[in-house]
Amino acid sequence: MSPAAPIINCSLHDQPLSESAEEAATTHHEPALVAECHAAAATTPDAESTRDRRAIAEMASKAYRRASAKSNVLSRTKLQDIALVSMDELTVGELLGKGSFSNVHEITKIALKGTNSDELDDVGNSHSPRSLLAATYLRNPPNDKSPDASPTCRYAVKFLKEDIRKNHKRYAVGTTDLVVEGLFLASLSHPHIIKVRGLPEGGVNAMIDSGSGAGDTRGYFLILDRLFDTLSDRIYNHWAVQHAEGELVKKEHVSVFDRMMLRASANGRVRELVEERNENLAIRVKVAFDIAAALKYLHEKRIIYRDLKPENLGFDVRGDIKLFDLGLVKELHPDAQDRNGNYKLSMAGTPRYMSPECGMYRHYNLSADVYSFSMLLWEIIALEKPLQGFSFSQLKKEVFQEGFRPPLKTIWHKGLRTLIAAGWSQNPNKRPQMDEVYEKLKQIYTALKPGRVSEEEVSHSRRRSTYVPDMWSRISIRHIMSVEGKE
Repeated sequence: MSPAAPIINCSLHDQPLSESAEEAATTHHEPALVAECHAAAATTPDAESTRDRRAIAEMASKAYRRASAKSNVLSRTKLQDIALVSMDELTVGELLGKGSFSNVHEITKIALKGTNSDELDDVGNSHSPRSLLAATYLRNPPNDKSPDASPTCRYAVKFLKEDIRKNHKRYAVGTTDLVVEGLFLASLSHPHIIKVRGLPEGGVNAMIDSGSGAGDTRGYFLILDRLFDTLSDRIYNHWAVQHAEGELVKKEHVSVFDRMMLRASANGRVRELVEERNENLAIRVKVAFDIAAALKYLHEKRIIYRDLKPENLGFDVRGDIKLFDLGLVKELHPDAQDRNGNYKLSMAGTPRYMSPECGMYRHYNLSADVYSFSMLLWEIIALEKPLQGFSFSQLKKEVFQEGFRPPLKTIWHKGLRTLIAAGWSQNPNKRPQMDEVYEKLKQIYTALKPGRVSEEEVSHSRRRSTYVPDMWSRISIRHIMSVEGKE
């Protein structure tokens, strides 16, 4: 039904990392929650009983209330616009991606209980989140007026892996991650941040019956826009392939562009080659610019992402880049700053893209994301994996301590070289802020396409699609995120 999509699976070296392998799943959470998870795990090593699942649901509910109570960003009312469905209303298809804790599967069908096809056909008049979700799960459905269009599944479902659900501590942390991630995604609205479309109808109660014979065994879940390839796929399976000839010439330490220019100067094709080179670069700069827009939006809300890498960025059905997997995001509160403007946060992220101060267990702030973005920008432009083959001990010594960085000579554009060098500075105070990075990339992009960039293309002012929910479909958020409707 849908085009085949690669299964997303990072190598071990590109998995998120925190203080130790044992604590990799817990250290980015509030200390009180971590303590609860450890205490529960000490008495109940697995999560098979209803009692254990209830305890986990209560922990997730507490984390939800704790996060939203002191937040300037998270909004309970935003969750009222999200479709509430049960897992047995979904037909789960192929595996699209997998991470340390969760799997993401295609949704091939949504069949709502007590809803007939006539009601779905009339969705234009009702606009309830549930009916709209069910009516739009296919792009170009079989009855579409375009006979040549093939149907494509729009949505995906994210839930915890089976082995995670069998371990009490990891199940508790994973469920809490999903609950808080769903709250963040529902509260944020940006063209380049993935949007949550559906949540479990019973909220955290959905997992209490999970595995007891009364419901689906997969627990809490998120329904998200489906992504069709990651930025990593795009870099190495598309852009790098297009530049294969350049890669061969690079081994001889001679620019392929310089060689082409020498040949072109004899036949007057210099301008044509310059335009072709600029156009190819502009495509990649635009993707980086869109990512910078998403990070700028988060930073304006004092949210640090902490795990920026190509595997956490993907392209939707329209080809728009989306930041996804908000499992390590953290809202920063001014009253928690130290005298240098930094925060006492855990070491969290993926080593290859991790800032030195984070990797060395020091206090850090939003500039850690700027470092990660600069490493990612180098990868997008150079079409190479940064710090390829480095072990973590090498990263710690040569990169975190001694300041080694990937070579900039592979990037011909001076403005990009300057921006990258500033962004991955060893001194966090010398790095530009994301709004500065955003503006610089905007200038570079428009210069690469003189007179051909519209204001709408660089404004990032609105999403490409929205839901207009009907009031009758809104269920009290107090019921959704409380155990048995009681807070």
